[in-house]
Amino acid sequence: MTSRSLIAAAALTLLTAGAPALAEDKSFTDGIIAYEQQNFVEALNIWRPLAEAGDAKAAFNIGALYFEGKGVERAPNLALEFWRKAAEAENVDAQHNLALTLIAGDADGRNYQEALHWLVRAAENGSPRSMYTLGKMYLYGLGAPRNYEAAYEWIGKAGEAGVPAALYNIAKMTRDGIGTEPDAEVAFELYRRAAEGRHARAQAALAIRYAEGDGTPPTEERALYWAYRAYKNGVEKASETIDDMSEILGQEAAKAIMAEAEIAEAK
Repeated sequence: MTSRSLIAAAALTLLTAGAPALAEDKSFTDGIIAYEQQNFVEALNIWRPLAEAGDAKAAFNIGALYFEGKGVERAPNLALEFWRKAAEAENVDAQHNLALTLIAGDADGRNYQEALHWLVRAAENGSPRSMYTLGKMYLYGLGAPRNYEAAYEWIGKAGEAGVPAALYNIAKMTRDGIGTEPDAEVAFELYRRAAEGRHARAQAALAIRYAEGDGTPPTEERALYWAYRAYKNGVEKASETIDDMSEILGQEAAKAIMAEAEIAEAK
């Protein structure tokens, strides 16, 4: 498992004002407008004095500009500097991006210990994606000794917060008894929730659960339905379940079920 594959996808996007700006926020909003107009230098000039005055959102956005090289020469080290300022002010997005950059080693090299520190703070501040990445850190022993119970706790919290990948991973851990007692029925329910969240590998795993009667009564129709959705989402191996279930159900019944799955994927 590489640090790259560990990292949950994180968009290094800007923080925008979620509510109508107050008078004192006008300059920050002007920076957003300049950014959206691709006037990155103007955005930087607007946000810099705000960041120097302690505005965590402005500091986060400047970090994004430096990391992406927009309006400035790309400088991951400066991005980290501004994200650290924002992170110290409990800006959750900065805490998360700072941790991911430290894991990937995009600036000063990898630093799993500091990354873990920021993931803990972001997770405790309620960031589901940080909860998930923190759990994976504990699962693989990065930045701290391997701790399956802590991994299960944090990945589970991310799953409950609605992260499909976390639900998929906690389902596998529950199935295999990693960090918890093995429970096929609970694992099945977790796979189902992740599959409904359009996680392709969870859809394929759910199809197998239905086909084999693992944690649920065997149901060929549901096995085909979820295998077809997984296949449409790029899991080529799901074609094996599609072929097996189609042979059992017959081609006409199979076509109707796959049409139902096609409609569901189009929604």
